[in-house]
Amino acid sequence: MRGFTLIELMVTIAVVALLAAVAAPAMVTLMNSNRLSSTAGELTAALQLARAEAVRRSAPVTVCGSADGLACTNGANWANWIIAGQNNQDAAIEVVRSGTLPNGLQISGPAAGIRFNSAGLIAAQQNLTVCIPTDEPADNQRVITVLVSGAVLGGRNNGGGACP
Repeated sequence: MRGFTLIELMVTIAVVALLAAVAAPAMVTLMNSNRLSSTAGELTAALQLARAEAVRRSAPVTVCGSADGLACTNGANWANWIIAGQNNQDAAIEVVRSGTLPNGLQISGPAAGIRFNSAGLIAAQQNLTVCIPTDEPADNQRVITVLVSGAVLGGRNNGGGACP
């Protein structure tokens, strides 16, 4: 007869279950790390866009937290964020781009947002921190630093599973 015996199938299933049990924690860490990196990358791109828009429009452009996606909210809650700048035709403020934070992640940043002047500069160095409240991965924070020159730098930080 051809085929597998019951014992051979049970051993194969046991080996697959053991491999899955070993691989699952590593997958959670990898997924969390990728979520952090992609969100930090999206915010970095938004900051670079805001700087470019400020120079292009010759008017201030602000990246800030927003409750409704239409206006800046003075507060540290950046669950939603927008890029807002003055319209070239009139003095009205328009939303250039908006974003929403994925579930489980947190962003902390300056309450008034980050404002680029018409030269693409900011008044003082600012930091944004993208965080996931877990110790998987150990470096559970991505810190985005905006220099006075408008340049954007990124880095990792071990928050010990906590968020600021």
